[in-house]
Amino acid sequence: MSSTYHHGDLYRQALEQAQTLLHEDGVAAVTLRALARRLQVTAPALYRHFRNRDSLLAALAEHGFLKLRQQLLAVQRDDALERLTGIGQAYIAFAQARPNLYRLMFGGQLLPRGAHPDLDTAGLGAFAVLQKSIDDALAADYLNGQPAGPLAAAAWSLVHGFAELTIDGHLPDEQQAPGLAALVTRLLLPGGPPSDDNNNPQHQP
Repeated sequence: MSSTYHHGDLYRQALEQAQTLLHEDGVAAVTLRALARRLQVTAPALYRHFRNRDSLLAALAEHGFLKLRQQLLAVQRDDALERLTGIGQAYIAFAQARPNLYRLMFGGQLLPRGAHPDLDTAGLGAFAVLQKSIDDALAADYLNGQPAGPLAAAAWSLVHGFAELTIDGHLPDEQQAPGLAALVTRLLLPGGPPSDDNNNPQHQP
């Protein structure tokens, strides 16, 4: 096989094609051999960029966390509690749109913490957006002086579990996810005002 890729382009194209494989066929389909066939390059060409399959999967997961961070940062709300709710909704929407990538990102058995430092850093970067929104809500007196660290961990656990239930088909209607995410976020934050139908267009009876 021959390649028309420049050295720098191959890494980008490999990640794009690996994302397609992951989205269409799941993590088991993502191998260096399958990727080489799709790209019409030799396997040694890919080994210049990825030491092994784990390295490729880690790069995919890292890219996922970077995209998640961008999606969370894109949430713009004037009110700190509404922004925190919006971040929860954006998080769940990310998982719904990319379920196989989401599962890979949090697949501790495939990609254990500490094995891929860049991946760990990207994950912490996404978590930092949530932490900042918690800090802002505290500053706005929404959280009754509760500790920021446990609140951030609880909020992350809540949206992560909600996302898992959604993409695994355990919720009866995925369209309810935005309204339910807003509800559970407000239940988690006792200092926040109750939601009503006028302020929550996604409310589901």
